[in-house]
Order: sequence, then structure tokens, then C-alpha cells
Amino acid sequence: MACHAETDEERFSFAPFSRHPFFTEVNRWIVERVMCTSRRTIVDLGCGPGAVTQLILDQLRHRQGARVIGVDPSPSALEKARHAIRSRVAEFMEGSAEWLSRLVPSADAVIFCNAIHLVPDKARVIGEIRKILNSGGVLAFNTTFFNGAYVEGTTGFWRRWVVRAVQALREHGIEVQHDGKATARAFLTPEEYAALCVQEGFQRPTVELVRVEMTPESLEDIGRFSLFIEGALPGVPLAIGAEALREGLRRALAETGLATIPRNWLECLAVAA
Repeated sequence: MACHAETDEERFSFAPFSRHPFFTEVNRWIVERVMCTSRRTIVDLGCGPGAVTQLILDQLRHRQGARVIGVDPSPSALEKARHAIRSRVAEFMEGSAEWLSRLVPSADAVIFCNAIHLVPDKARVIGEIRKILNSGGVLAFNTTFFNGAYVEGTTGFWRRWVVRAVQALREHGIEVQHDGKATARAFLTPEEYAALCVQEGFQRPTVELVRVEMTPESLEDIGRFSLFIEGALPGVPLAIGAEALREGLRRALAETGLATIPRNWLECLAVAA
């Protein structure tokens, strides 16, 4: 029997980080605030392998006429979602957030967890979401990659982690080329996200920060995620970058004596105007 060769997408995926309990809780926090009884058609945008889809289905139990549509650009993630979720009210489709209105004609809510920071044209995507929302529909999204994610007093830790990773690379004769590409994905402030929602046809949203304690194990897992590696150590091969970040994390934790690192999640709910 042929062995399954692990792809880079699988080896350096977001999935291990997403299995930590606090990650489930920040997503459940926002799902629970969307699920009023009048909302029956829910889109899980950027659904990935279906973890948030399952949280939505848990809230929709016994709701007559309920429907959940998972949308994601990754065929492999959708395959995992279809395999993991066996529900008659859930369906999955391949597609991009930038073209959501071509995929879904209408919905009562769109939940977009832990992905909006990856979108280059956020105004366009928020506008696409507004197009499909029924009267009183809601957009709910969250992210920990925004301007304000660092809890006061912890900025030095994140900087130290990357500096120590770069140091570990140099010890092996590898230089990091900071050519500006990593800064192309600019992080927005909560106020900037709120303003974009209003600009694209929503009432002024409710914005809250939820603080979580990130364990060393969760930090090591995010340090193996391809996009995190590319942002922290641009130009470094993923396997080498992941190992450098693991070593940099070990050094940074030893130097600071910290057991966990607090970090903010941005949670935003915007009702269609």
C-alpha cells in the first residue's frame, strides 16, 4: 500500500493551532452572539476543515429550515470538512470571499473567523458580504492579527521571539532578507475595521477584545504555520523557519520567565443597515 506523502500545506497548516481550547472558545464566543432564532441561513466564510461550521451546527440544532454553507478556496480543506461533518443541513462550496455574491444569493448571517486579516481588499469583501445579507442580517468576524492584538507589556516578548529566531538562523549561516514583502499585509486597528463596515453599508458594529492566555504549546504550533513563518522570517524555507522559530521561542521564554502569553482577539458584529 502506498504511503500518503504529507504536503507542505498539511505540514505547515493552521490546524494544530486551531485545536487548542482557547481557539475554540474565541470562535464559540462570536457564534453564540449570532444565533438568534430569526437567522436560519448561515455562511461560514473561510470555513477551512469545518471546525467553526460544527460550532454553528451545534447552535442550530432543532431549528426548522436551518442551512449552513461553508465556503473556502482550498479544495483539500473542503474535502476534510465534508468528511468530518455529516449533516443534512450543511453544504460546502469552493470559492473566494471576493466573489461571495456569485456563490450565495442570500443569507441571514456571515461568520468569518480568523481570516479577514489575510484579505488584501477588505472593503471589497465586506461589500460582497453586505450584498448577500437579508434585512437585519449580520456579519461577524474575528482575528488576532490586528493592530491592538498585543496586550500591554507583552510587545517585547513577540519582538524577542523573532530576534532569537533570526539569531538561531545566523548561527547556522542563514541570513533573513527583510525586503519589505512581509509588511504588505498591513494590520488594521479596531476603529479602522469599524469604519470599513460603516462604509460598506452596515450599522456601526459592536467591537470587543477578548483576552486569551496562549500556552507555549500553542505558540510553537503557530510558529509552524506557513503564513506566520513567511511573515516573521521572509525568504526562509518553511522547514528551516519553523525550526528557528521553535528555538527562538524556547530562548525567549527562558529569558522572560513567562509561562503563558496573553493576547487579544478582535470580535466584531455588524448588522446590515
